Amino acid sequence: MEPKKGGRARRAGPVHISSKNQVTLPAAILRRLGLGPGDPIDITEEGGHIVIRRHRSRFDGVIGTIPGLTEAVDVEASRESWT
Repeated sequence: MEPKKGGRARRAGPVHISSKNQVTLPAAILRRLGLGPGDPIDITEEGGHIVIRRHRSRFDGVIGTIPGLTEAVDVEASRESWT
């Protein structure tokens, strides 16, 4: 569904399920949400509706707060600094 003026959603049109249980999500909606090929999503069922959400790792709030967590670490160079 696409946002409509006033914050309400409107239907983007029918999407069909393929013989391999695949669906194609509307590109305009994905662009607006900043999603692209390879991005992880979570799909759940809530109250008889299929709900698709951007996947959030339990580590998302931690990354960047621990030095070296977001960048490659040269173990040998680190080991030399310990002595």
